[in-house]
Amino acid sequence: MQELLSPSLARGVGEKLLLTEDGRSPSILNGGLQQGPIPFAVLGTAFAIAALDLRALKIKEVSGSDWEPGDYGFDPLNILKGASPLQIKDFQAKEINNGRLAMLAITAYVIQEAFYGEPIVVTSEQFFTPIFQYPWFQQLMTDLFGIASFRPM
Repeated sequence: MQELLSPSLARGVGEKLLLTEDGRSPSILNGGLQQGPIPFAVLGTAFAIAALDLRALKIKEVSGSDWEPGDYGFDPLNILKGASPLQIKDFQAKEINNGRLAMLAITAYVIQEAFYGEPIVVTSEQFFTPIFQYPWFQQLMTDLFGIASFRPM
């Protein structure tokens, strides 16, 4: 996470960057998928997907006609325990919609970086700056809790 906020700091401590040399997200549009650890991460992701597919085939053989695509029986928080079939379908639809929204968001980031030629953390700085670094928040905290001021004494 720190490398997203400060790539130069990450380089200084010997951290391998997951960003391109100019700080942009790795994508096909900027050639960042061929650098550093990214090809290995893509390869690892492909193997993980293959392993999940093989597991799905085994679950499908055991379950028979009761099998549903994408159901690996993984619910460690028991969120669906006691849920009706309608509620389960509702959860599944919400999960698909949230996944699609995430894919659109990352696509928009990549297109914006390709269009402007600057990292997303620069063009949308307000999303990557912690709230306590904004002067208005510091003033609010000073007004509410004078003893916990952000200003040096």
